[in-house]
Amino acid sequence: MAQEIELKLSVPPQDAPRIWRSRTLSSLPRSKPVSRRLFSAYYDTPARDLARRGVALRLRRENGRWMQTVKGSGTAVSGLHARSEFETEVPAQFISFPALTEAGLAELVEDAAFRQSLEVVFTTDFMRATSIAEPASGDRIEISLDRGDIVAGGRHEALCEIELELKSGSATRLFDLAAELAGELPLRLDNVSKAERGYRLAGAASLRPVKAAASALLEDMNVDAAFQAVVSACLQHLQANERGVLESNDPEYIHQARVAIRRLRCALGLFGHAVPKPHFAGSLTWLKSLAATLGAARDRDVFCSGLLAEALSGGVGSLHTSARTIRQRAAAQRGLARKRAKAALADPGYTQRSLAFSRLLAEGAWAQTRDAAHSGMAALPLTEFAAKLLLHRDRKVRKRGSELKRDEPATLHALRIQIKKLRYACEFFAPLFGRKAVKRYLSRLEALQDILGELNDAATADRLLDELASRTGDPGYQQTVGFLRGYAAASADARLDELGEAWERFERTESFW
Repeated sequence: MAQEIELKLSVPPQDAPRIWRSRTLSSLPRSKPVSRRLFSAYYDTPARDLARRGVALRLRRENGRWMQTVKGSGTAVSGLHARSEFETEVPAQFISFPALTEAGLAELVEDAAFRQSLEVVFTTDFMRATSIAEPASGDRIEISLDRGDIVAGGRHEALCEIELELKSGSATRLFDLAAELAGELPLRLDNVSKAERGYRLAGAASLRPVKAAASALLEDMNVDAAFQAVVSACLQHLQANERGVLESNDPEYIHQARVAIRRLRCALGLFGHAVPKPHFAGSLTWLKSLAATLGAARDRDVFCSGLLAEALSGGVGSLHTSARTIRQRAAAQRGLARKRAKAALADPGYTQRSLAFSRLLAEGAWAQTRDAAHSGMAALPLTEFAAKLLLHRDRKVRKRGSELKRDEPATLHALRIQIKKLRYACEFFAPLFGRKAVKRYLSRLEALQDILGELNDAATADRLLDELASRTGDPGYQQTVGFLRGYAAASADARLDELGEAWERFERTESFW
């Protein structure tokens, strides 16, 4: 059973050949690229028994030989994929069940129905050009450029990607090499494997927004491992929505990308008691700027699809013409904010900063810069560490809530931020505690967050209406703006009436840690 460690990068087809002429590779000792055609058939049952276990079964033909490969789901930390790989040569395109047993699938192999129902789900057919580079003594990296197609049920999807696989040495060298290449080529980190793409194609599943996955923390993890797992999951959440932000006008992609960044910044702050934040200072500055750009687009999405759509849905009589003008101007602002969001993710610097952040995370050098206080927190058992942080966050929320003034948007906003941070912390650490208790506590938090979120949307609408009101002094136009302000204020008042009861329910809720 081998362990495969690699970085995967997507590249536009027209730019792919430039990799071999790049300054980066020209300056490295490396072998001449060797090209070969690879045809692979991926097998599973109609019930997708293997996929549900995170396993991929592949038979690949290369130079007249057939190899059977079983890949485990493995882990993806900082964009760095690490997974088990069991290979065996087979005489033809016939599955070797003894090899599946050796790969740890004995329970499935013993089931005759499983063996009989295995079928080809999709195939890949591509040309692979491979070179071995040696960036430093002891470091060997296999660079592969794959170009071809994934085929499933008559559907085709183009394939063009670069894989950097560590053969020996330090895994951080993969990030260094990828960053240098990204300085010359329009590359993007890609966490989606060929198998994942194939299954999606076979199921005729279209690209859709991705929400944050449940935390994968385990009680026996140390604090550093938990930090890497949580932050890596946030990065994956962001990367899973990148393509949608760039290629789609569905506002949910921008929303989910923004949520991912918020969760990421929250995780860095939360674990800052054990992981010195100065270690990630540059990345935090970048993330704050990115969050502001996506936030501006999200605010305008909510404004246009929320307040404007609701308040002007039936027309407003004499205000109809002005309402149309406001819609058009708001839509123009929304379009501009979306363009800026897309440009922020399309910028070549985005990939380089992502790689730099991922390298910091994978390297773990913060362990050498801890003071006594950080070291003491990092040495705690994970459940105790989590309980301390959750208690601290809970107290901050309860203190804010006890000082709450309903008529002050600033205090409402501050409470909403603290609740959001507490909610993310609960979601991160949820696997360490009782499921029912966590669910009850989170439901009360979410109810508060929903109300405060709508109040914040109303305050944001008032700010955006200020921008629109400054466009003209036309009385009809200003009258429509006034109507919209009134509508937003009435909506906020209705939600304020619910806030007190929701807060009391939360105050009565016992903590789960």
